[in-house]
Amino acid sequence: MTNANTFAIDASSPPSPRTIGWVWVIYFATGILGTLLTRGILVPTDAAATANNILTHASLWRAGFAVDLVANLIYIALTALLFGLFRPVNTTLPLLAAFFSLVGCTIQIMGELLRLAPTVVLANPQLATAFGAHQLQAAALLSAILYRSVFYIAFVLFACFELVTGFLILRSKFLPRWIGWWWIAGGIGGLTFLWSPLATAIWPLLLAAGAGEFVLPVWLLVKGVDMSKWRMTSPP
Repeated sequence: MTNANTFAIDASSPPSPRTIGWVWVIYFATGILGTLLTRGILVPTDAAATANNILTHASLWRAGFAVDLVANLIYIALTALLFGLFRPVNTTLPLLAAFFSLVGCTIQIMGELLRLAPTVVLANPQLATAFGAHQLQAAALLSAILYRSVFYIAFVLFACFELVTGFLILRSKFLPRWIGWWWIAGGIGGLTFLWSPLATAIWPLLLAAGAGEFVLPVWLLVKGVDMSKWRMTSPP
């Protein structure tokens, strides 16, 4: 009986908003670290320079891979926490949002194989014998560029995640509606990655629209969630 009552209490409580906020902060910090580790190594216009940089800084290149993998794992955990937060709002949409996020993370994780490819191609003596240096350098640069392109696909999935989550925020009674509209704006902006030249051209606007993902964790850390309103929320 005691165990059943404990389960009932847990089921009627959301994940700690501050826990969600701190997990988000850890994700941002991890993502920034991964970017800094490999900054300047890729030279899109120079295959030889890129190959030399990867070989010279191979440990940093692999560390960037490891850190980005950890960042994706953190975001998967964050997705589960957000599902728990929004599950009273609607019976289907939180699951749909989680699906978009998980697919986006999966695409990024699979794309990490393209990041590892240059270290394998450039350091393998059998490949060096079979192909010329210029061919291997070009292959390494192509792999690194394709790795970046994979993220454009993931951004579209995360844009759908933002759109659904923004709608959930609007429907909720425990978060400000303006945050929901901000998330929807970010989702609409993220869909421009369906045609990457457009996304590149309006990059400053996308940063402003996507800032909603920074605002929500700050709100959860500072304000939290009104538990009484969360319990009063029920799917339509």
